[in-house]
Amino acid sequence: MNTLIFPNLAAGNVAYNLLKEVGGADAIGPILLGIKKPVHVLQLGSSVRSIFNMALVAVIDAQMKCSKSPTEEIVTKSKWWKKFSKVSRDM
Repeated sequence: MNTLIFPNLAAGNVAYNLLKEVGGADAIGPILLGIKKPVHVLQLGSSVRSIFNMALVAVIDAQMKCSKSPTEEIVTKSKWWKKFSKVSRDM
């Protein structure tokens, strides 16, 4: 997973659209960080894939907050991870 940081919203939006259209990238977000409670934002007109991806992020976030185990261990042991891995290979 890569994280891209841009100096302003316009530059970020241009790069987002380029990666999505030209590179076939699967963008997940926006994700708000730095607040006490988790916030996961979906844009109007989000596709089913976008909703599914954001739900995965929310599940991982909740599991990280409830467990003392390393994140990778939590994710790979989850039932939904096995299902997601199978879905990703089929696409």
